[in-house]
Amino acid sequence: MKISLVVNTYNRMHTLPNTLDALQYLRYPDLEVIVVDGPSTDGTLSYLNDNWKGKVKIATCPAANLSMSRNIGIDQASGDIVAFIDDDGIPEPDWLNELSHAYIDRTVGAAGGFVRNHTGVEFQTRYIVSGRNGESEVLLNHPTDVPHAKAGAFKVPGMIGVNSSFRRSALHEVGGFDEQYAYFLDETDVIFRMVDAGYDIKMMPSAEVHHKYAPSHIRNEKGIARTWLTIARSTAYFCLQNATPDMALGETFYTVEKHRRKLRTHTRWAEETGLLPPVEAKRMFQEIEDGFDAGIQDAFSHPWRKVVTFNPDQAWQAFLPLLAPKQRLHLAFTTTLYPPSDCGGVGVIIYQMATELARQGHEVTVMTSAQVGMPHTVDFEEGVWVHRLPGGASAITPPDGMPYMPPGVSHNAVNILAELERVSARRRFDWVVGTIWDLDTAAIIASKRFKVALYLVTSYRLMQDSKPEWTPDSSYFKNHVQPMIEAEKWALNNADLILTSTQAIRRDVEQAYALQLADERVQLHPFGMRAGTATPTVGDGNIVKLLYLGRFETRKGIDILMQALPALLEAHPEVHVTLAGDNRLLGPDGRTYLQAFQQENAGAAWMSRVEIPGLIDEQRLQQVYADCDIFVAPSRYESFGLIYLEAMRYGKACVGCSSGGVVEIVQHGETGLLVPPEDVHALHDALKQLVQSAELRRQYGEAGLRRFEESFTLSAFATRLGLALQERLEDRKSRSGI
Repeated sequence: MKISLVVNTYNRMHTLPNTLDALQYLRYPDLEVIVVDGPSTDGTLSYLNDNWKGKVKIATCPAANLSMSRNIGIDQASGDIVAFIDDDGIPEPDWLNELSHAYIDRTVGAAGGFVRNHTGVEFQTRYIVSGRNGESEVLLNHPTDVPHAKAGAFKVPGMIGVNSSFRRSALHEVGGFDEQYAYFLDETDVIFRMVDAGYDIKMMPSAEVHHKYAPSHIRNEKGIARTWLTIARSTAYFCLQNATPDMALGETFYTVEKHRRKLRTHTRWAEETGLLPPVEAKRMFQEIEDGFDAGIQDAFSHPWRKVVTFNPDQAWQAFLPLLAPKQRLHLAFTTTLYPPSDCGGVGVIIYQMATELARQGHEVTVMTSAQVGMPHTVDFEEGVWVHRLPGGASAITPPDGMPYMPPGVSHNAVNILAELERVSARRRFDWVVGTIWDLDTAAIIASKRFKVALYLVTSYRLMQDSKPEWTPDSSYFKNHVQPMIEAEKWALNNADLILTSTQAIRRDVEQAYALQLADERVQLHPFGMRAGTATPTVGDGNIVKLLYLGRFETRKGIDILMQALPALLEAHPEVHVTLAGDNRLLGPDGRTYLQAFQQENAGAAWMSRVEIPGLIDEQRLQQVYADCDIFVAPSRYESFGLIYLEAMRYGKACVGCSSGGVVEIVQHGETGLLVPPEDVHALHDALKQLVQSAELRRQYGEAGLRRFEESFTLSAFATRLGLALQERLEDRKSRSGI
């Protein structure tokens, strides 16, 4: 059964690209896509021709008339079924598969599905019942609340345009959409004509579309009408056209007047509450009168409606997904932080993994935390389904076997499991990928409902040695750190797969937790990242710019760098330093490292050459990397060292410490210099060596860029990881006989 999917669009360049991107993840195999534009004035047609020509059928509509646009789409269609989605709708990947099941029954002429509202969680519509009086109930909970489709019935099963489909032969039979409806009640009118022609109507609850409800020329961003003219006109026309022969004309006119009074009341309320200024309210009151009067006149002027005939033969144009459904992984990633929130290393890693695997065609979901005070939402961003979950206790109990963790961490883990369970029927997850940090996969591991791949990153146990404030007798250590370390060890023993970014972190984890990870449970996959996007700023060639980027904390070695800088800056007036990152953390003496540095060097002339911007946004971050000559991060421990990759991709010489995974990223004497941790003099000498030699900086920078391009690009990393997870999945299926 072939499906032609029609997208009707009008001045929606702010939403249309996301809708079309989402269609590339639909699983239905026999699909063509038709986009009908017009008459847009926002560059939509140019966008379609530049980005989608040859992939979708592109047509134009000469008027801002949704029914006319739909009919143009139907005329272009060659599938057995014609489905419609709005240009601000996002379908679940299995949407069309679920809708198609309705048409196994040859008596079915139309089928729709449930629609989630702008939150992506709550429903805009569920089961729908529509009446010949132009009114619909849209949030009915049970199929038994919906009457059977019966010719001449006053109420019939309904659907909403953003999630609707029709048998193409039935559309041809009833004449398509009545073009007297420029907007509103257009699909309901078709449904009544199909029912009266003897067709059944089905609602498929599992065929879900998310409706982001963008503003238009009819409604604003809050869903409030900008004009009543079209709605009033369509309402009056609908009531008169769909009245049954046994309904008295006076009864129908009474229904029309009820609608007129309802819109007047609504407009009066909007004016009284300040939603409508008086001048706008006056205009809309007049539109109510003009619209209803015009609709009544239309019904008598077009007693046989303004329906059309269609071209029965159109060439099929297959719509190709990014990746065939059978080749896709269905992945869920977990992370506490995710853009646009400020992200540390873990958040950046997850974001880049998720978006790149989605770009390659895999179905990707991210479970993350909502910002404080924000509600539960689901959005489709850069090809990824992003679920933002509020904090607080979960509605479900932790699964048996889940270790004790501090309440906030535990609640987060259980909330993620609950959300995975909620959407698993739609997403069908193959793997859940998380990191050992904050163990947001703990409930998932304990539940044994989903396969979990756990990435090793710097954990509580690995941080312990560089956190002198974590004394064994401190309350924080007893109540938070120690339970987390015990939970980390449990997770290491119980996750299905352990992913490592370096050989060093596996070695360090095994040593720190006194365990041996079985080789068959461990895979090495070094992280990758996208190429840099900033262009270096042209400046004074005599200045040597030194950059540190990271938190001002003991583990990052900021104290060692701050001890090495005074002598370097004193001896080399050409050196300018930028120290970027969160500088609000307290050091062991109760001061921040920034306060200590400023107090101990107050009055030094070279302090004017030290810039300390604090936290910086992504654009500024890219720029400071592009503009520096030397990147330095003397961390006491890094499990991998994304910061060095960020500098290497811009061709910058790096200085770090020979600890953890850094030695597998920065090659000493080739792409940079490595010194022993906590060695102030060695750090000073390494920086001095690079400051004094532009040639050495160039050599190391070029070698670092080559190494990045050969070993650490994001596309290569995601491809390797995807293949590995796919192979693991196939091995599991083979062993289980699937």
